[in-house]
Amino acid sequence: MKLIEEWKSAHKFLTVQLAAVLAAVTTAWEYVPEVKDYLDPAWVKWFAVAMIVARVIKQGEAKNAG
Repeated sequence: MKLIEEWKSAHKFLTVQLAAVLAAVTTAWEYVPEVKDYLDPAWVKWFAVAMIVARVIKQGEAKNAG
C-alpha cells in the first residue's frame, strides 16, 4: 500500500470531506438524541452513494500540495 503523492493535502479532496461529514453526523447521531428528529436513517446510504460518485470523479491534484 502506498500513500498518494499529495497526502498532506488530502483534507482538500471531496471524498475526504464527505467521509469527515459522515463521521461527524454519525457521532452526533449516537450522542445527541435531537439529531434523530432531523435526519431520516436512510441518509447514510445517500452519503455512501455520494462518496462513491465523488471517488470516481477525477479530482485532480490538491491546491497548494507540498
